[in-house]
Amino acid sequence: MDTADRNGDTNMVVDSNEMALIEQIDRWVEPMNWRPDYATWREKRIWQERYQAERLALIERFGGELANTRILEISCGMGGTLVALAQAGAQPVATEFNRDYCQISKHRAARYDLNVPILNAVGEAVPFADNSFDLAICWDIVEHVQDPAAMLAELRRVIRPGGRVLLTIINRWAWRDPHYHIRGINWLPRSMADRLVATRLKTKQAMGLQDRQRLSDMHYYTMNQFRDLAQQYGFKVADMEALDIQHGSKRRAQGLKGKLRDLAYRLGLGLPAYYLYRDWVKGTYELVLW
Repeated sequence: MDTADRNGDTNMVVDSNEMALIEQIDRWVEPMNWRPDYATWREKRIWQERYQAERLALIERFGGELANTRILEISCGMGGTLVALAQAGAQPVATEFNRDYCQISKHRAARYDLNVPILNAVGEAVPFADNSFDLAICWDIVEHVQDPAAMLAELRRVIRPGGRVLLTIINRWAWRDPHYHIRGINWLPRSMADRLVATRLKTKQAMGLQDRQRLSDMHYYTMNQFRDLAQQYGFKVADMEALDIQHGSKRRAQGLKGKLRDLAYRLGLGLPAYYLYRDWVKGTYELVLW
């Protein structure tokens, strides 16, 4: 076989992988075609690994240097962060409950000839030995698992002494719900909130917002509630954004939120204002455990 033939075979493999990746992603994102920015939003899902600079900077800031670091990602989703970590020189391994997402992540890694282990598993039963990792990241998963306490126990087991866990949790009093995008719903009794979600989902536009779990089945926490839970498994907990504020770093905010934040800074009330916003408005907390 000559060089042209060999190149042709390689291109066919690449094209086949790319086609499979896009086809699988489209099956999952198509219900969101009600979004005005759907085309751009879809493209960012297809090339998710290209949009991870901000997240990787956050991981490095609170989790340490990425190069050669053994990182466990629980629930890697479509693999954007996972692949970006591997490209940055880390040694990532992932678990993912959704089998389709496992395949999407594998196709994404294959784009770059990366051999990244991706196991179909749940966060409450991580199939790795004790002290296997330097760092674990768990984005947008705590609220969905069946037993957050069991997942914390597993994280404590597989992270080496001195290692860290970076995770997000949903605020029990989030003003705009991160899953159903309805304002004020978390300030209602859960039974009433479920009925409101069911009513909203009857409209054609809202069909794309449908989540696999009822709001009442998901695990949302106040900061104190989650801190108390994590402490039961020997973890200390810190709020990443509060740490940034303490070190003089301001995160980006636009519109009214940005103007109020800037006013609070000018008045020397940056941290108290953030705590007020965090406890009663903010949707998602970004936390570091050690």
